[in-house]
Amino acid sequence: MNTKETMERSFAMLESALDKYWDMWLVSLGSMSWSQEQVENMLKKYLDQRRTAREESTKIIEEMMQQVKKNQMQIQSMVKDAVLSALESVDFPAYTSSMDELKKKVDELSKKIEDK
Repeated sequence: MNTKETMERSFAMLESALDKYWDMWLVSLGSMSWSQEQVENMLKKYLDQRRTAREESTKIIEEMMQQVKKNQMQIQSMVKDAVLSALESVDFPAYTSSMDELKKKVDELSKKIEDK
């Protein structure tokens, strides 16, 4: 073998090695791109799930608050009825004016709570 053939063979091997090196880089970059897309998709799904969970929890809390308000109104009505019933059974002339004032205050407070 002469030097020219050796040089040509060396350059051919170098060119082949460089082609394989670039192919390897392209595969690596493609793999990195695919991995990045997968991570982005997972993050989007996670954020969607968090948003849905937040919306559902807000809805549940609002429903609970409405139920609490309803229960409060029922208890208030029951207490008011009990107080009025007790006041009606008391027939002391000295306490009648005080009881009427108390009844008015209870009615005013009830109205304020209902307005809220």
